[in-house]
Amino acid sequence: AGASTAWVPSPSAAALHSIHYHRVDVLTRQMQLAMRPPAKRESLLEPPLMQERPSKEAIEHELRENAQSILGYVVRWIDMGVGCSKVPDLSNVGLMEDRATLRISSQLMANWIHHGLV
Repeated sequence: AGASTAWVPSPSAAALHSIHYHRVDVLTRQMQLAMRPPAKRESLLEPPLMQERPSKEAIEHELRENAQSILGYVVRWIDMGVGCSKVPDLSNVGLMEDRATLRISSQLMANWIHHGLV
């Protein structure tokens, strides 16, 4: 709903974030959200499950993107001592990667292996 201390990964994102807070009345939005019925606890605890198996191409693409993220981050961390850095994806788009992203990417790959998608 809004916060004044949000982390943003780049100067461009910081500018967009700032514009958002100048265009949106955060207190009003928080009040609107407070008026809606509370979510059922069961729905919050139910993990989203894959409805159908992704295509072989989609699986390969996700694995390559996640491996690129992991390797790109580790190289910058070990070679340059940088804990958070801009790592290009397979389309050469620089993404902000850090240890949390590395763990998410490795967990996705481990889960896919565990569940037989790979």
